[in-house]
Parts: sequence; structure tokens; C-alpha cells
Amino acid sequence: MRTYGILALSVLLTGCLSSSFESTQRGFDLDCSIPSSQLYSGQVPDGIPALTHPRLLSAVDAPRAYDDDDRVLGVVINGAARAYPLLILWWHEIVNDTLGGEPVLVTYCPLTGSGLAFDPRIRGRVRNFGVSGLLYENNLVMFDRLSGGGTESLWNQLLMGAQCGAEKGTELRRVPVVETTWARWRELYPETSVLSKATGHTRNYGAYPYGNYDEPDNPTLLFPSSPWNPARPPKELVLGVRSGSASAAYPFGVLDTTAASIAVNDTLGGRPILVTFHHPSRTSRAYFRELDGQVLEFDLLDPDNFTLKDRQTGSTWNELGAATAGPLAGKRLEPVTDSWTMFWFAWSIFYPQTRIYR
Repeated sequence: MRTYGILALSVLLTGCLSSSFESTQRGFDLDCSIPSSQLYSGQVPDGIPALTHPRLLSAVDAPRAYDDDDRVLGVVINGAARAYPLLILWWHEIVNDTLGGEPVLVTYCPLTGSGLAFDPRIRGRVRNFGVSGLLYENNLVMFDRLSGGGTESLWNQLLMGAQCGAEKGTELRRVPVVETTWARWRELYPETSVLSKATGHTRNYGAYPYGNYDEPDNPTLLFPSSPWNPARPPKELVLGVRSGSASAAYPFGVLDTTAASIAVNDTLGGRPILVTFHHPSRTSRAYFRELDGQVLEFDLLDPDNFTLKDRQTGSTWNELGAATAGPLAGKRLEPVTDSWTMFWFAWSIFYPQTRIYR
């Protein structure tokens, strides 16, 4: 369970500047595809230290290190599962890691509440990313380090690519990620590993450093931004989903009913999707619900144990999109890679034409 470290906010934002051009002291190239005047500096480069290949704990060793209700970003690659606690990501924002034999870049921006994971390979070479200290629309801007063949280009997390410098126009490939509780992730993936708090840095990993910033109705932002859509509370969590050029937001305030779980059969960008929500852990996921040319429709069979049943074959499915019994046993739904949890205000800024699930 987190505590509130209000004074820590001043530490994170020491030296806060109103102009991005302080970044030229680092040598960042501000030839950008976005207006450089909308880049704001909240820290010197590397003022928030990214982690690279951090120490890990097994699920057996970790329960005492984290409370059951601590939020984590969960990633699975080649069958290997790992949890990245927000308690750590609030202070480091970027983890350069390897999971399931593959490089992975795990990112979290506390100011937009957005956790995304990427493949850090650019033209076959693994890049190592740091926190630039710049923000665009209050969202994390990364840079790829010169070590390992980087160019110190600037990469905005929610634009999912490079906007400034030599790599301008290069896109990062997304890796599926889910935000959930440590208890729920451990239940679904008992063999998971998790980041250790022994990071080599002195931080209060039990304290949320932004005071009441993340309260749903709090409209305060730390940096200038474009106007956001007032249809939902600004800091309400939503599952944002993209399919082609279409986007939709599934607000937790709508999904979070008294039911233990819910399932939404929807269509986005011409593709049938399934959105699930597990009430106890406030976990939302999205899958494509077309399988082998057949569109499936799902109903909750057992909300308490999160069991689904499709109407077309009568097969039963679990929360992970896997058929556990029936004609489709052993089959899996494809996760919507472009889906993640974040604050509503930021989703509406980056996707102003979004549809809101009601």
C-alpha cells in the first residue's frame, strides 16, 4: 500500500523550466515533427534515472516486498512473465530489460498514468533509453543513448516513436502490457518474476511522490497542455484501445460496477473486440474476438472466477483469452497490442476523436 510523499514532488521537479531549449545543453536535436515550443522541461536529462537490467525477485521471494494491492505493469514474452511495480516506476519511469530472451522497454509516465512496453530494437540493434527530462502534453519523452548505437533522438511515449533528431519518424513496436494488482498478477502467473526494490538508488519506494495528483476529479496538471475533453473526470483511469485509425476509451467508472467481472462485445475500426474488466483488481484487457474466420460473442459464465463462454461453440474461456474447455480448447484470442490503461485527460488529448464507451 502506498503512502503520499508530497515533499518528494519538489525533488522530482527541481529546476523546472518553462522552455524546452534548456535541453540543447545536452545536445538534443530539436528538429522535430511536433512543435518544439510544446516541449517543457521538468528535469535535467537523466535527473530521473532509468533502470537497466534491474535485480529481480521470484514470486516466492517477493510477497513480503510488495502488498497485494500494489499496482504493477505485467508483461509476458515467450511464456516468461514479469511484474514492474508502479512503486518503482513512479521514480524511474523507464526499465531497459530482457524477458523471455527478448529485449523489452517498459515505460510509465506518472503525469499521464500511462504504462506501455516496446521492443527497443531499431534496425536490429537494441537501444538503451533514458528519461530526457522533457514532457510533451505532460507525457514522458525518452531519448536513446549514444551507447549501443543510439542517436539521442527524442521519443514521446504516447506518440510511440521518435519526434526529434536523427530517428525522427521511426516508430516503436508495441509489446502487450496490462496494469493490475500484484496479487492478481501473481495469481495468474505464479511463476512470475518482479523487480526488486534494491535498485542501487535511494528512493522511498513506498511513497507516491505526486500528492493528490492522481485523484480522478483533480484537474491540476504540472505543465501546459492542449484542452481535454470534459466528458469524463480528468484523472479517471480508462482502458484506451486503438484499431487502425479508430480509438475508444473504456472508463473504469463505467466498467467498475458491483459485478465481479464484466465482458463487453464491441467493434472498433471494423474489427470485433472483447473488453474485459475484473472488478476486485480493477484490471481491464482487450482482445480481438475473431478466431479462424469466426466472430465470437462472449457472456460471463462465472463472474467470480472470471470464466467466459462463447455463444457460437459453447467453449469456456479464462481472463487470459485462452479457451479451457469445449470445441475451441487450447485456442487463444489475439490481444489488442494497442491497448493500455491511462488517465482520461491525456487519452482525450492524444486521441481527440475517440469514442467513449457508455
